[in-house]
Amino acid sequence: MREKDPLIQVLIGPRQVGKSTAIKNLLAGRGVYYSADDPSPHSNEILAKLWKQSLEIDDPAARILAIDEVQKVSGWRETIKHLWDTSSKRPKLILSGSSAVLVEKGLTETLAGRFELIRAEHWNFSEAEEIFGVTWRKFVEFGCYPGSMRFMEEIDRWGSYIRDSIVESALGRDLLLLHPVEQPSLLRQLLAVAVNLPAQVVSLQKLQGQLQGKGSLPTIQTYLRLFEMAFLVTGIEKYSTAALRLRKSSPKLVVHDNALVRSFERPIHGMLSGDRLGRYFENAVAARFLESQWDTFYWNQGSQEVDLIVLGPNGEKLAIEVKLGPVTRGELSGLFRFCREHPDFRPCLVSGIDQGDLDGVTTLKRDSVLRLTAGGRVVELN
Repeated sequence: MREKDPLIQVLIGPRQVGKSTAIKNLLAGRGVYYSADDPSPHSNEILAKLWKQSLEIDDPAARILAIDEVQKVSGWRETIKHLWDTSSKRPKLILSGSSAVLVEKGLTETLAGRFELIRAEHWNFSEAEEIFGVTWRKFVEFGCYPGSMRFMEEIDRWGSYIRDSIVESALGRDLLLLHPVEQPSLLRQLLAVAVNLPAQVVSLQKLQGQLQGKGSLPTIQTYLRLFEMAFLVTGIEKYSTAALRLRKSSPKLVVHDNALVRSFERPIHGMLSGDRLGRYFENAVAARFLESQWDTFYWNQGSQEVDLIVLGPNGEKLAIEVKLGPVTRGELSGLFRFCREHPDFRPCLVSGIDQGDLDGVTTLKRDSVLRLTAGGRVVELN
């Protein structure tokens, strides 16, 4: 915003991670701020009015127009393109959105060459620790939506906040409102089932069998894609050099923030078993790689498996096992087999404890991985 004529700045990410707060803090009372986050879509006529209003500001540095949840404005892509291309003078423009495909598709198809994209991720461990004093164990068990942290001493109230203010808003305002969903109750059922299976490989048939309503496999696949678009759950695929085999694999479900997992536990205030907490830990690690734009997969062959296969932005190729407790070399047989078959990958371990020296395996520091952010700047590989 300090530049004389910046490109359109687009902030995209999940609900309740601080996008609106960041924009308002940036504006500090300057410019024009408008939120389209209402239950019903807005007419694109509002955009021309806001555009004109922002240009009437006397101070050129304050001629900023920020439109929050822009995907809720009907025809926003074409209208923004028209205003941007035909106006003799333009405000500095900020757009934000909580639906990945709606926003990014509109950008690449209509506004190509006119924008810069800023991805607002779910909070990582560095942010949760610095602002709220969260320990890594608490981060793994409860995630970090900043608005929910005030309720951490009242776990039932905390869970209600996550389900009602975050999950229901994402479903009702971002998915059901903007996408053709024939069975809304099935969509909600599927999410409840999916968040109960963090870091687990699940066949679509098994998911189908756990739903009370009838849903075809293509419908379930479509709804899983919608969850990914809303930054809720992503089904990562099995790693394979053959693209067709990859597409046919059963997905491993990764929930983007562990608050979404814990808030659906029953009873919510119960202690997690060791195995369950291990699933939380693996999910938190996988989510950080996904949120940080690493290509993320899993691998299995018969009884052998590797928790995560990740490809980094700087050419990193890592095969990763995630273990909360003690591990022996025998338990890493799948990791060693994969790396023998794919020697360009480095075998790695992320652990909740100090495992000592495991010859041939790189230890990725637990805290560093949970701090991972876009660009992979904080992972200590050595």
